[in-house]
Order: sequence, then C-alpha cells, then structure tokens
Amino acid sequence: MNVASPRLSEAAVDSASDRIIGFAGLLSVAYLAVMTWPLWMHMRTTGAIAPLVLHLATLACGALALGVHRGSPPFRVARDWLPLIAGPVMYVELRWIIAALGAVHRDALLMAWEARLFPSNPSLTLAPRMQVLALSELLHLAYASYYALVYVPPFILYVRRRRAEFAATMLTLTIVYGACFLAYALFPVDGPRYLVGPAAAPDGPVRRFVLALLEQGSSRGTAFPSSHVAASVVSALCTLQFQPRLGAVVTLIAALLTVATVYGGFHYAVDALVGVMLGLLAWLGAQAARTVLASLGSQIATAD
Repeated sequence: MNVASPRLSEAAVDSASDRIIGFAGLLSVAYLAVMTWPLWMHMRTTGAIAPLVLHLATLACGALALGVHRGSPPFRVARDWLPLIAGPVMYVELRWIIAALGAVHRDALLMAWEARLFPSNPSLTLAPRMQVLALSELLHLAYASYYALVYVPPFILYVRRRRAEFAATMLTLTIVYGACFLAYALFPVDGPRYLVGPAAAPDGPVRRFVLALLEQGSSRGTAFPSSHVAASVVSALCTLQFQPRLGAVVTLIAALLTVATVYGGFHYAVDALVGVMLGLLAWLGAQAARTVLASLGSQIATAD
C-alpha cells in the first residue's frame, strides 16, 4: 500500500495537469471559432481570402491536436503547446478582425485618461527627458526580449518534465492573451507610435531592430492593454512561483520591459498600467481555475 500511494498521487497529478492543458487548448480553439465570423466578413468586404484560409487552418490544426493527441507524441506536443503555437497567428489576424468589426478606435479616450493620471504624456516626454544612449538600448533590449520571457520559462519546465507547473503556466498565459485579444477586437486603441511615431529616444542598433520588427509585425489597434506587459507580468509571477532563481531575472526584465513600452513611445502609460493589473488578475484567475479543475477531477475519480 505504501508503494502504491505515491504512484496514485503521481497519476492524479498527471491527470489534473492533462486536464488543465486541455482546458487551455479548448479556450484557444473556442476563441478561434468565435473569430471565424469577423474574418469571414473581412473576406466578404475586401475579397482577400488568405487571412480566412490561415485562420481556418489554425483552427483545424488546433481542433485536431485536441482530439487525437492520445498515443500520438507529435499531437501531444502540439496540444501541450497549442496556445503559444497559435498565439502569434491570433495576434497577426487581429489587424483584419479589428477592421471587420469596425469598432471606433479609442485613442482620444485613452489620452484623456492619461491626462487625468499623469502631469504630462509619458509616452512623448519620458524619452526626451532621459537622453542616455545606454539606457535607451537597455530598455529596447528588454522590450525585444518579450518572446524569450514568454516561451523560455515554460520550455524549461517542459523539458524537465515538470508537467503540473508547465500546465499552470500555460493556462495563465492563455487567459491573459485571451483577455487582451478580446479587448483589442472590441476596444481598439492604436497607441502613440501609430499617431505620432516612436518616441524621440537616442538611436542605436537595438532600437533600430525593435522599430523594424514592429514595422513588420505589429497589428494596429492592439495597444490597450499592453499584451507585452500583461504577458510579461504573468511570466514573472509564474516563474517566481515555480522557478524562483530564474524568476528574479524574469521579473527584472519584465520591469524594464514595462518601462520600455512607454519610453519607446509604443504604448500610453495607461496601457502599461492596465497591463500590469491584467497580468495579476490573470494569474489569480488561473489559480482559481486550477483549483476548480483539480476538484472536478477528484470528483470524477471518486464517482468511478
């Protein structure tokens, strides 16, 4: 009995982790399913079929990974990583979703909030007041490290077979990205970079790389809240929880990234502030969701 108990406990943990990962994947597929309509409308309006084809292919692959992963290692890996595999596609297609839905862009409202909260517009005044090349390059490097902050910590958990912690991280990232993407679709904000250009920060190779990257890959209307900040906060909280030593580094970079979004003129300060709050709320929400999913699993096991 003493030997069997740990095995049962480990099996229960694996089952709960698999359920949490499946739930995160289901949320991603559900989001993709809902967004099929605006992409269909975009095709009807513009005649461009490629965005809809890309979307439907992503939706089909996600549904396939969720449905046939068992006994198939490639599909299992795809299912485990589904939210972060599909995430870049979800972000890119927001440019077409926002255009199709036709919501009014809310920059004027955001600037009014900014004026009430801050004595000046930080996205326009912070860089000119801090004309230090080394600082500019450091902040832009932190901004460029965004994908490393999001992908590296869960990858380390995955290769170390810490499945429960990986599942928790993946669910939290799924929640925060889903909240951001829905906000962009319904409440688009362009951000200062689109309206007045990037901030007058000292120029350097890192800054030029970041600007070129944004020019090629950013979607207009996705400023509020800052998904860079929200996802980085989530990554910092999860990494502090599960990998404390790495978490200290991730937290420092996330803090610099938060400042960089405003210093570089990529976001209003309100975008960053709400991004921090949203990241914290997503982390708390994921904790509660994990508890519910684990409880549901124990009830099913008891019934069986």
